[in-house]
Amino acid sequence: MKFEGNELNALPEQNTGNQDDLLESIDFDKLLVVFKKSIPWMLLLITAFSVSAYLYVRYTKPLYESRSIIKLAVQNEASLIGIGNPFEAMSNGMSSEIELIKSDLFFTRVARTINYDVSYYYYGKILTEERYKNSPFRVSYKIKNEYFLDYPIDLEILNHDEFNIEYNHNGERVISRHNFGDEISTPQWNLLIEKSNAFNEGNGVGKYYFTINSEKAVVRYLHRNVKVEPLNLNARTIGIYLKDHNRLKAKEFLTAIDTLYLDYTTEAKNQTIEQKVQFLDNQLEHTNEILEEYEAYFENFTLTNRTTSVESDIGSAIKSLESLDTLYAQLKTELAELKLIIKQVENGEILIISPFTLSSLPEILTSRLQNYNSLISERNLKLQSYNENTYIIQRIDEQLKNTESGTIDLFREYESILEERIEQINDRRRWVESNFVELPSMGTEYRKNKRFYGMFEQTYFGMFGRKSELEIARAGTVTNFVILSPPSYPTDPIAPQKLLIYGIGGGVGLVLSILFVLIRYLLHNKINTVKELEKLISVPILGSLPYSESVSGPDARLVIDKNPKSGLSEALRAIRTNMDFLNPDKSKRIISVTSTVSGEGKTFFSINLGAILSLSKNRVIIVDLDMRKPKVHLAFENDGSIGGVSTVLIGKDDLKQSIKETGIDNFHYLPAGTTPPNPSELLLGESFDRMLSDLKKEFDIIILDTPPVGLVTDGILAMHRADLPIYVFRSDYSKRSFVQTLTNLVKMKRFKNLSVVLNSVKFNQGYGYGYGGYGYGKYGNGYYVENSNGHSSLLDKAKSIAGK
Repeated sequence: MKFEGNELNALPEQNTGNQDDLLESIDFDKLLVVFKKSIPWMLLLITAFSVSAYLYVRYTKPLYESRSIIKLAVQNEASLIGIGNPFEAMSNGMSSEIELIKSDLFFTRVARTINYDVSYYYYGKILTEERYKNSPFRVSYKIKNEYFLDYPIDLEILNHDEFNIEYNHNGERVISRHNFGDEISTPQWNLLIEKSNAFNEGNGVGKYYFTINSEKAVVRYLHRNVKVEPLNLNARTIGIYLKDHNRLKAKEFLTAIDTLYLDYTTEAKNQTIEQKVQFLDNQLEHTNEILEEYEAYFENFTLTNRTTSVESDIGSAIKSLESLDTLYAQLKTELAELKLIIKQVENGEILIISPFTLSSLPEILTSRLQNYNSLISERNLKLQSYNENTYIIQRIDEQLKNTESGTIDLFREYESILEERIEQINDRRRWVESNFVELPSMGTEYRKNKRFYGMFEQTYFGMFGRKSELEIARAGTVTNFVILSPPSYPTDPIAPQKLLIYGIGGGVGLVLSILFVLIRYLLHNKINTVKELEKLISVPILGSLPYSESVSGPDARLVIDKNPKSGLSEALRAIRTNMDFLNPDKSKRIISVTSTVSGEGKTFFSINLGAILSLSKNRVIIVDLDMRKPKVHLAFENDGSIGGVSTVLIGKDDLKQSIKETGIDNFHYLPAGTTPPNPSELLLGESFDRMLSDLKKEFDIIILDTPPVGLVTDGILAMHRADLPIYVFRSDYSKRSFVQTLTNLVKMKRFKNLSVVLNSVKFNQGYGYGYGGYGYGKYGNGYYVENSNGHSSLLDKAKSIAGK
């Protein structure tokens, strides 16, 4: 593919997102070259990250997780005998049970139970290991300074009897030696350190440390490592998980949590019942004392008066009064119960109501009481898991407030009705008693006390019945707590996950290596392939020369005479054929060969091209015009200080005498001669044109090996005399920016028949011969100086690695 000069900087137009355009914009040959050069770095990256993943897994403490599954339910066995449980609502809500397990109150109880007041650790070579229940020593303590709670104290076991204790105090390191079994008393603590059953001479010696744990520290540990989550809402199952680096510790701690949860929930659910039972006990005791006083009165009355009746003629009146008194007592009892209910509602307490009283109340009041009791029970349940300031408690309080207001109003109305009926009975009693004024006062007092006795006796039995209900509810409230899966003993750690980390390490290394290749591809600013060069230039490409590492020695070498059938020789023959197409009419031709900078292999190409052309029975001469750094003579192992171009142009030497033979028929060369101070001026003079005319008389083809045009102007002067200027680029050496020099020559100098050769191309199939590194070194002070060892500098190597 060829481009015109104005197409070099052309930008793609609209279809930039088209997939075909994107694929065309990718130079796969160049990408393959960059990929091959990056393989060692890719392997290094993948290996480095894989090794890092292995080291992370190797030196990370394994983390284990013990798991148990619990089924939650609360069943009231008292309902089986027809007595409802007022706290049945406390069984609703898995979230409340989960919050209960995760609460500070519950974890504090666990911390007090598990006996984890001292933890022991062993200093390994790399990792620190907790010695849970297998420490070679045990510590008994009394802390005097709370600063040393949760504070690591180093202990080094020296031998079977002695150990050292080390700790920091007031910025100083304190070290002391002690014997096992001796009490250690300091202003900070009293310690007694004894050998445990796990101690033995081989495994006991070493460096350890222990911490005396505070209760808060254990609670914080449980908060960090315990996880509770619902598993199945319909089945009401939850999972409890505890993770730790010690698998035995994880299992035993979780076992303690499961065990304590059963006792704790039973105690929490019966706490309110206990308070009500205690209140009823106090009321029963007080009522019993009053009944005992009345019984003493009746006993004294009987002993004193030897009777319990009045005159027979007032028997009917007495029966009437007794009937009124009975109704009065019932109404008073009901009124007392009603006031007690109102007081309990006003105090926000759970209602304790006798079934007899409950049956005597209107249905609307009974419904109100049941609704109120349900709200109170729900609030007591929620308070076990939530604070009073939470939204759910405030919502229940608002419902209670509305229910209390309506209930109290209804009960006040019913209270007024009872009081009116009692007042009516009192009026009736006063009317009956006014007709029997002759009744003895002692009979009246007796009957009065009898009526009060009956009233208090009825109240006593009512309260005793309510107490029995609560005790039955307390005995019947059991937690149907089922451990579906007991705490497991973890065998495989949950972290680190080896396969996942290995995969991540290798994957990250692979991704970064691919990214590294892409970056090198994007930053690669050197020409690699003929296809890439075609896209950058608008002049014909004569051909390319293959790369081979088998050729070593000086940069300028003649190799085709030794390998006439090699790939390099065939490539030069193809270039020779292409040259005939570019300049078919010329029987005498001048060919100039140049490049942008040194090191691109123009001299090597010139020498071997001349040799190929001479094999076609053409008389060929190569003229070394690079008078600053001549190299043509090196290919023929001659002395460069003899006469040549520079001495011929100044008339010092004869042209014919300066021409040298190469050892190949029809192939000669003219060395550069002594380095002059003004190479450019010599090429501008008439003597140069005259020398070319003389050479045309003797030779069919003249090859001018010129200096790099990117460094000096000598090459441009020679190219104007040439019939076929050839510009050499070197694969993986010439930068893309060098193309601009060629473009400028085409635009500004307007050379005809200018063509390009790409040197040192790495083909997929190797050639028999090639060359290694050829060319110039670096210029300095107007002259270019080649590295003596023929190798690039460290800076050049670094740039090559970076893809520059």
